[in-house]
Amino acid sequence: MPITLDDVTLSVIAALIGLGVTLPVTYLVVDRVVERNEKKRLKPIETSAKERLKSKLGVGSLTTLLITLAIDVRTSMNEKKALTREVTQLYISKLKSMQSDLEMLIGIYNNVLSVEDEHATGNVILQLEHLQEDLQYLLELHPRHASETQADHIEHVILLTVQLTKKELDTLGAKSEQVKALEEWLIQQAQKHAHPMVGEPVEVSGKHTIV
Repeated sequence: MPITLDDVTLSVIAALIGLGVTLPVTYLVVDRVVERNEKKRLKPIETSAKERLKSKLGVGSLTTLLITLAIDVRTSMNEKKALTREVTQLYISKLKSMQSDLEMLIGIYNNVLSVEDEHATGNVILQLEHLQEDLQYLLELHPRHASETQADHIEHVILLTVQLTKKELDTLGAKSEQVKALEEWLIQQAQKHAHPMVGEPVEVSGKHTIV
């Protein structure tokens, strides 16, 4: 039986229809395989990123720095004695270095860290910047010691930083007993030094005020 032009046309149409159905399915399967393999490849990198973040935020690094800063500021106020310029500048330098390290980690691992982890780290970084401004203000006041209002304000910023750090460590699956203990101590300090009267706002570095 001779093959007519209609037969050829129908065969071509059938082939095109089959191809049109097969190609999307094939691409979907391939995409999923590639995505799964990419996740497997990136998993060790993601684990490394989280471990480095936990190390940078935990005891021995940021948490320890915040503990000593809180104690030194409160001692300065209680003893009516200013922190030395060297000590204040050292704290500013350490906070700036910590901020830089966290920013670098986000930059390096932005393709494996979740949006939540990046956002949480960004919030901690903002508070580190805030503390640097507060300490820079104390430098400008030197040799006067920190007032009770200034000490309370810095403790409040440290408390907020600690709470954000604890929240992120929990998200990362890290133990944060020391951070929780620091949080409780700072809350106790805030309760002990609560003031019924509110003073005039004081501008700090042109970016925020303390009252």
